[in-house]
Amino acid sequence: TETLKDEAFHFDGMKDMVKGAIARNDVKKDGFLDWNEYMALMMEARSTWLLALFNKYDLNNDGEIDQSEMDKIVAKMNESGNTTMAKDMRERFDSMLANFDANGDGMISLTEFTEAIKSLKVK
Repeated sequence: TETLKDEAFHFDGMKDMVKGAIARNDVKKDGFLDWNEYMALMMEARSTWLLALFNKYDLNNDGEIDQSEMDKIVAKMNESGNTTMAKDMRERFDSMLANFDANGDGMISLTEFTEAIKSLKVK
């Protein structure tokens, strides 16, 4: 029953978040989203998702992902037995540095991360 309570709590939180996002994008305040309002909602959702994903890897919250942070993430994946995922993560990060580190500082900013994610191809 505790698991069900947790799931209900998360569902209610998600429901409130969706309602809030719709309300923010319902410019006409008619209770419906037209195409432009819907597209604005999708852009907001994408930005929120990208920021959350970036923050997951920016362990020290300095606004950039560096080698030491990636080393910790990869090590944790290896420790948990996700060696294939760890190898893939390391390759993707190295590729980001090689191709999207616009200022050459050896770190990935949110802007650089966003550009890299946009260029990824699904395997």
